[in-house]
Amino acid sequence: MSKFAIALLISAASAEFLGCGWTRCVNCTGGPCAPGNDQCIGSPPTYTFHLADTTCDINDPNGPFYDPVHGMYHNFYQIHLALDRNGTGDGPDWGHWVSRDFKKWARLSVAIWNDQWYDNRAIYTGSTTIVDGKPVIMYPGKCKNDPWCGKDGFVWALAVPSNASDPLYTNWSKTGSVSGKNFTNPILHNTGDDPSTAWKTEHGEWRVVGNQACHPEGGNPIYGSMDFVQWYKVGCTSLSAGECPSLFPLPKLTPGSERYLEMHGELPNHVHKAGAGPDKVQVGTWRDGQPGPEGLGTVGTWTQLPGSREMNLDMYAGYASKDFWDPVKQRRVLWLWGRIPSGVQAMPRELTYHAGLKQIVSAPVEEIRDLRKGIIAQLGITALEPGQHFILKASTASEVALEFAMPSSDTNFSVTLLPSGGKLALDVLQSNSTPSVKVGFNKQRETLPLLPDEEKLTVSIFIDGSACEVFFQDGRLAGIFHINTTDSLEIEASSAAQMTQAVSYGMTNIYTSPEEVLATPRLTGSEVGVVV
Repeated sequence: MSKFAIALLISAASAEFLGCGWTRCVNCTGGPCAPGNDQCIGSPPTYTFHLADTTCDINDPNGPFYDPVHGMYHNFYQIHLALDRNGTGDGPDWGHWVSRDFKKWARLSVAIWNDQWYDNRAIYTGSTTIVDGKPVIMYPGKCKNDPWCGKDGFVWALAVPSNASDPLYTNWSKTGSVSGKNFTNPILHNTGDDPSTAWKTEHGEWRVVGNQACHPEGGNPIYGSMDFVQWYKVGCTSLSAGECPSLFPLPKLTPGSERYLEMHGELPNHVHKAGAGPDKVQVGTWRDGQPGPEGLGTVGTWTQLPGSREMNLDMYAGYASKDFWDPVKQRRVLWLWGRIPSGVQAMPRELTYHAGLKQIVSAPVEEIRDLRKGIIAQLGITALEPGQHFILKASTASEVALEFAMPSSDTNFSVTLLPSGGKLALDVLQSNSTPSVKVGFNKQRETLPLLPDEEKLTVSIFIDGSACEVFFQDGRLAGIFHINTTDSLEIEASSAAQMTQAVSYGMTNIYTSPEEVLATPRLTGSEVGVVV
């Protein structure tokens, strides 16, 4: 994540810190921060079903992956601490969570420290690629006081598990080999940060997208390697420039959208994501170019799908997302950083493609439903009249599912969070029997993508301490934002309307120990082949 994203964080009204934030976090509870002493001096908010560090401020998710050898899910994150390095260290470095079932998560010790000359300031946002069945991290080290550091101070480096037999991959090494060939760090310099997950072309060349904009082309660059050890710049793309870029195959269809395939025409084959303000995603056709370094190789071509539009992955505080392919559930999973006080990871979302809307949809992964631990309150089919309001009890760790019949006249639905006072809105405007709906939190609104035959409006609200996530129409629009204490909701409509469902569920705590993760049986599923 670049200085631009840091500025976004600092300038956001809700972006306050309860740890040391973006100051130099080099002192931990037991003295100078170092391996074995990575508990920050601070008291960040605590959560029930959102991932956050217990003592440190955090930001971007880093290099999530599924390990097919040990059957383990890994999610790294930018943790706000660093080795002092004689005054050079600034941070962040890489924190580490693991899970066997994608429901319960354990915090491990810091995975990657700023302990080499080429990363003496910080370890920024990178990715993990499965190469011959084994994880290889590619990360940007930020450094200074060396010619290799370049103008912006970024180089790229590799890291591999120190002990391949450790099912948790607790420790990572900056020396080692990939597919039997030794690598030497740094592998590239003058790079910028945020290398994407790599993919392998039909020519046998590995490729990654970088985040620094090319001049004068304006797109993100592509780098290549035939062995994942020796890397070179291939050239500049026409892909929209932005942070934490990603380029991956089209995911599975959104359930229920299969019926639009016949009228859709040829499907796109790839999704491109990059952050420029909000994280934006577009669908289109990508064709890899010829292998080789700049002057010999070609980057390839990108054509956005006609009739589609670039979409924001998050309406509010979500940013700097990272995705990965889950071979067990055969799905594309997205993690986002929630830019709320001290930072939080938004709930993992599955990305799907809606053939009728020609857009990516992001909805909570199915495991979130399994965290429900019972109904708190429920309302049956309810007639809503102007001036009436209905209270639905929830809790500070709950999920609320609401459904409204599509009204036949202009109607404003409002859902007020109590006692905090924030308000979610669904504003329906009927025009020639074709509804237009704008949704949002407080004053902000976005147009909800709808099909002509829509009969209902749905909103799912996840309340977790000071974090709230909302998903409109099963994830066509979604967002995470900061809230104050909320344990109930007030539901109203400006015109006669019908609420067909209102139910709240308590949610289970997702935090556990490494020992309990190891004791959890591994999931079974399709683990043959690699899709990036």
